[in-house]
Amino acid sequence: MPESSKLHTEKTILRQYHLRQRKRMERSLVWDLSCRIQRRLLDLTFFSRACTVGLYAPLGNEVDTQMLCEEKLGGGGVVAYPGVMHQNMEYVRYSSDCAWVAGAFGILQPHVETQQYTECVVAPEHFDVVVVPGVAFDRSGSRLGYGKGFYDRYLPQCRAQCVFVGLAYDFQLEDRLPCEGHDVYLDYVVTEKETIECTAVRHCLSD
Repeated sequence: MPESSKLHTEKTILRQYHLRQRKRMERSLVWDLSCRIQRRLLDLTFFSRACTVGLYAPLGNEVDTQMLCEEKLGGGGVVAYPGVMHQNMEYVRYSSDCAWVAGAFGILQPHVETQQYTECVVAPEHFDVVVVPGVAFDRSGSRLGYGKGFYDRYLPQCRAQCVFVGLAYDFQLEDRLPCEGHDVYLDYVVTEKETIECTAVRHCLSD
């Protein structure tokens, strides 16, 4: 079997396993662990100092980000959420009076009138922190997503100083994930039990 096919198969098996595990979670547990994970991130200096932050609307028991959003908006920061337009992912600025609309794959995104869309898009070079979802993570900052590649295409457009953070339940951590050349590494993985710094790995691999 070619190496690329082997990696694809390994990723598919891991993805299916972790999605099953996450689906079994009770909503009360999702909320409790999400609060603990978000508090950990809020305590980190780089996040408290960030002016422009990319978050995500959780889907299928993903770690919630509501607390992060409220904290940033309350402090006068800019918060944006991703949406898919013409097969490309873009981040749209969010405000507390924004309505939500189901976008691609049923993922919620801020509702913006068509004529205002362009001015509401936050360019990748403006972000200080981007918080990303995932199906599984490892301690080197590798992330297993849903297989569409949207984040792997978007994140390299951000400036080198932008911090990439994965939010995960402890059971989503693997010793090592299968990786391909286009996979983007994270700077931090935050779980309810620990904060894992991976910055050195990301920047070593991007040099």
